[in-house]
Amino acid sequence: MPLKMDAAAAKRADNFNSVIRESGKYVGVITRAERLLSRNNVEGVGLSFKSDDGASANYLDVYTVKPDGEKLRGHSVITALLCCLQLREAADGDITFERWDSEAGRLVNTTAPGYPALMGKRIGLVLQKELQTHSQTGADVERVSIMAVFDPVTNLMASEILDRKTKAERLEAVTKILAANPVRDTRKRRAAPVAVAATLAGGSAPATQELDNFDDVPF
Repeated sequence: MPLKMDAAAAKRADNFNSVIRESGKYVGVITRAERLLSRNNVEGVGLSFKSDDGASANYLDVYTVKPDGEKLRGHSVITALLCCLQLREAADGDITFERWDSEAGRLVNTTAPGYPALMGKRIGLVLQKELQTHSQTGADVERVSIMAVFDPVTNLMASEILDRKTKAERLEAVTKILAANPVRDTRKRRAAPVAVAATLAGGSAPATQELDNFDDVPF
């Protein structure tokens, strides 16, 4: 049997680090869509993601609604995610995914409440490196968080989909902001400018408003 060069496999050979640690634009598959409830009863969605080159970003936890019903920015992020997946809703249900077991020292299959409709779906994510202070040790820790969501085929973001745009323009603007601010330092209290905050949400503030009116949703 002759040997054949596989370009995609050759690229994967360079991927020594299988964890996404750098800011950037990624396309891949949702491997975990877990329903979360914090110790303070804040609702959320725990996402894990594997990019097309095999690198993964686990524990992209997005908190959405406070116990009193106040919607957090994460609510807009998740709404934009649904929009880019052309889903009007995602029902609760059990999901099975891989989770690190510290005792076993390996990944094990775990079943937990989540959103089955999101599992295995292809999506585009703009991820930003974030510096945080560990709540218990006070040490600096790094993670990546979701800055924006886009359709992996068209590159359209939520507001563009809802406005029935055919040319993607917002994603380029977001990536320029990311290039200028590749690391978000949450160790200090900073108030993001309103215009930037709206852009980071991928236009998902108006998307949230329009998604409540299904007659105006193009899917």
